[in-house]
Amino acid sequence: MDERTFLDFYKNTMLCASKNLQAFVCKRLEAEHRITYEQQAKIDDTQDTMFFESKRDYKGIIITTTTSRSFIDFYEEFEFKKLYKYSVPFFFELENGKNIDDILSNTGILFFDKNNYKTDFVIDTSLKEAKPMVLKDGDNYFIKFVLQRTYLQPEIYDLIGYRYPIVIVINPAIGILEVRYDSLKYNFAEPIDKEAYSKIVTVCIDWIKTNLQAKLFCCEHTDTIKIINDSENTDVRMYKQMMDLKDGGAAELTASESADYVLPFIGELRELIDENEELFNETEEVKQILLQYLNEKEATASYPYIYVKWVKPVEAHSYIVKITFDYFNGKYTLLQHITGKCKDLEMGRMNDAIQYLSKSGSFVKGERI
Repeated sequence: MDERTFLDFYKNTMLCASKNLQAFVCKRLEAEHRITYEQQAKIDDTQDTMFFESKRDYKGIIITTTTSRSFIDFYEEFEFKKLYKYSVPFFFELENGKNIDDILSNTGILFFDKNNYKTDFVIDTSLKEAKPMVLKDGDNYFIKFVLQRTYLQPEIYDLIGYRYPIVIVINPAIGILEVRYDSLKYNFAEPIDKEAYSKIVTVCIDWIKTNLQAKLFCCEHTDTIKIINDSENTDVRMYKQMMDLKDGGAAELTASESADYVLPFIGELRELIDENEELFNETEEVKQILLQYLNEKEATASYPYIYVKWVKPVEAHSYIVKITFDYFNGKYTLLQHITGKCKDLEMGRMNDAIQYLSKSGSFVKGERI
């Protein structure tokens, strides 16, 4: 595609992100001296530093930087390191004598170098045909695929193209890798593919087996709840737990929490939307947000789950992870990273969560896939 169209995908992706994420990106741009709000600093900084008058003009900053070729490296790197909503972890083993560096080099995969990155202005449309890039950060490896997706923009009732990254994170130190991805933005003009997420995970599993020649194993979670409840680590504690009832129903048990929330009844909410269709059609954006929420809740409604909270000294740094067991073909584990009021929107909290679940014995190597 041409350069302008390619850059518009960065712009559209960030403009449909939450205001919190937009603010976070602007702070990151300032921290890396890519933008400044001081006119004098513009004179002293590098030539690529852009000056903006207002720190509150998130939209203006996003539009200007995403459509500038000199910021491509920033947004490409951010896709590797950002917080993703979902992750599916697996234990893995490599063939004897093999290491990740050698294996990746032999695949011919491009290693991302922020200082020398040049794009070919291509965004893949099929995950099976996509060409990934890899970033090595410390001892971990991040393999990123990016797909073209579309969503319906309510104001103009038009389909807008955006970037949809999927990242395979490999942590050799604990022998775990994760498939990380975000919620899909539905355009509601087409039938919803309820298998979309499981297809992503399946294709990634096939890619790992074919290209990394790795053996994959499920996360066994038999003792997860007991270990977390019995742990002397008060910084990690059970927050919510769903229990199946004998009559086929289910109940959600909630730990004492002053700022707790109650999940609405999916069926009743859908009925409410249908009964007030005319009113909801006047606020199409709100309607789409609600419908997307309901679709995703329905997808995991019948699976046992727990919520685990990582407690930090500053509440804005605390975060919650929903762990859904026996998901995707009844044998995979799904982690959902709840944003809530947490200000940390990068991968650090995801890395810490899987590190704890592994080292505590909450997750152990299970059946081979």
